[in-house]
Amino acid sequence: MIYQEYDINQAKGIRLFESVRLDGLILEKGHILDDEDIIQLKLSGIKKIFGAEMNENDLDVSTALGILSAKLCGSNTAYAVTPDGICQIIAQADGVFLAADDRIAKFNRLSSEVILNTIPPYSEVKTGEIIAELELTVPVITTQKVDEIVFSLSGNVSMLQVAVPQERKTTLLYTKFYNDKLETAHFTGVVTKLVKDFKNLKLDFAVEHEAKHEIEKVADVLEVALKGESDVIFIIAGQRNSHADDVIASAVRSVADEVIITSIPQIGASDLLIALKRGKKIISLPFNYATQDNTLANHYIKLALLNDKITPEDFKHPQNVQLAESKMFDKSSNLELIKATPENGKNAKIAAIVLAAGASRRAGRNKLLYEIDEKPLFLKAVHAAIFSEASPVFVIVGDHAQEFEDAMEDIDVNIIYNPAYRQGIKTTINLGLKSVPNFCDGAILLPADMPNVTPEFINKMIKSFDSKAEKQVVCAQLKGVKTNPIIWSKALFDGADLVPENANLRPVLVEHSDYTQTIKGDENLLMDVNYPNDLQQLEKA
Repeated sequence: MIYQEYDINQAKGIRLFESVRLDGLILEKGHILDDEDIIQLKLSGIKKIFGAEMNENDLDVSTALGILSAKLCGSNTAYAVTPDGICQIIAQADGVFLAADDRIAKFNRLSSEVILNTIPPYSEVKTGEIIAELELTVPVITTQKVDEIVFSLSGNVSMLQVAVPQERKTTLLYTKFYNDKLETAHFTGVVTKLVKDFKNLKLDFAVEHEAKHEIEKVADVLEVALKGESDVIFIIAGQRNSHADDVIASAVRSVADEVIITSIPQIGASDLLIALKRGKKIISLPFNYATQDNTLANHYIKLALLNDKITPEDFKHPQNVQLAESKMFDKSSNLELIKATPENGKNAKIAAIVLAAGASRRAGRNKLLYEIDEKPLFLKAVHAAIFSEASPVFVIVGDHAQEFEDAMEDIDVNIIYNPAYRQGIKTTINLGLKSVPNFCDGAILLPADMPNVTPEFINKMIKSFDSKAEKQVVCAQLKGVKTNPIIWSKALFDGADLVPENANLRPVLVEHSDYTQTIKGDENLLMDVNYPNDLQQLEKA
């Protein structure tokens, strides 16, 4: 497979990278140029064309899209490849589109050459509706690349499906707090909205129960409801469930086999609760369900209703709920408007680059993944950077990148993969420095094998950095010898480097000595982990 620009006289047999418009004729993406096409292109004044040569182990756009779509598509779906290299995936039944946001996002990270777009998951669809489109951005792709993508999709159910809802007997359980007309009107409003929102899911609201809004009373009536024939029990509460130990949550927990979620990140609807009992779904609706936007809540309710099995993992990566546009602040409300102030006060703005890309195998394995206090060693350096005044924080990964990313799943840092990590630490440093925003005065290079560096030490280095000086270096010092970590001003990024482990090997800082400051540290603070006995020393600490 070769992608390049061809002289039109040598372009016979080449596949077009993009469609070409001629007089009254369109040559589509992936079209193989023949003699007549060459003549038409010349007559149109085209002298060069960008295209692809296909080898015996390559696949054309239509074949590759067919293979990938067959793997993506599940029940009640079909697909068709259009002439312009887009595969349309079509609903083959009236129902609900099933897909997971995080799986779609993960698919789109597999290759920049393959793009999947879908309608919102759990949307109601009609037969013949386009639910997704798949694009291959190149006219030719290697069989190996397609096989890798197919392999990545092989450990789960089909990503794209249309579910045809089956009738479910449903119970409504009201928990009464006020027991007055206003509360009755509240219950009526919630049920009306519930029926409207899920009218196509074939919910048969066959049974109603009520209980006093107290933990024990709600639990007792819920037990009764679960013994009935209903597959789903909706709890409509007389008070908002504001805490994981509040009345509804506590009552459900005392009865259910598993509580899946007790809250979601949506303003006004955060108190959605979903639980399981012997395969039956218990769903406590948000208290303000009748009057608030329920975008995420409804998404999760459909997920719970339409999937036979659900686990907390299904709700681990909630989507962002977007506010309506053009919603203006009311200046007449007499609310105090507090302007954001820059972080770090008078100190320089310093980014942190945690260098965690190398294989680092002198300790017998990737030492950075060695667990200390039940966490990978490299996280100690990451945490030090995060809790310091340095911002933003970049973590450059390479060897075992996925394990590093998994360990930082719940940390909001910038994770950057260095595909050239085997070529040495310099490639990792350069990649990190290229990512530092222009508003930063400099960046601290922090090797991830220095687990004892503290936020306080980093802050001391930042405080010593003179942001007004164009050229500025601040590095740590151990027993009179300059060592890591080290801060470089942005004017010096092109030559920035680490101090070698044997500082006598390479005079990294000699030419910068006129504007270099040092911050003293001790052997424990500036320890770097290189050998098995270093790891043992850490475990004993």
